[in-house]
Amino acid sequence: MTLFAAGSLRLAFTPLLVAFEQESGHRVEATFGPAGMLRERIEQGERPQVFASANLEHPQRLVALDFAQAVQPFTRNHLCATVRNIPELTQPDLLTLLCDPQWRVGTSTPLADPSGDYAQQLFDRLERLLPGQGSALRSRAVALVGGQTLRQYQQAG
Repeated sequence: MTLFAAGSLRLAFTPLLVAFEQESGHRVEATFGPAGMLRERIEQGERPQVFASANLEHPQRLVALDFAQAVQPFTRNHLCATVRNIPELTQPDLLTLLCDPQWRVGTSTPLADPSGDYAQQLFDRLERLLPGQGSALRSRAVALVGGQTLRQYQQAG
């Protein structure tokens, strides 16, 4: 069996896949990565038996394009922030930290990975809350996942 799954699911799926293989005797070839990039691979001809994404838009697109039959929600994601363990980053509250122009934020690539999409939503909310701050943070953000989608997103933005 071939599985394409979002990278955020790796820790949860790894023990499940071991148990499945032991109980069923079937081997699972798992590929973890940004859900949008995995979806693109399916659109370009790869055919996993299972595609797991915490973002419903990617599997819904595959159904709309007739690459899949149905979407079954099974989990959700939440955006979280992590910082290096240094006083300059751990002492201020997150909003203050995000608005400080000396710091950049690393994100996943929008359109390629749901976390990147969630980061863009955060920037939009910050912009509504504190005009100018969301767009300033967006300009300091660094997408850490590349590929064709990053180039398309940069050209569109």
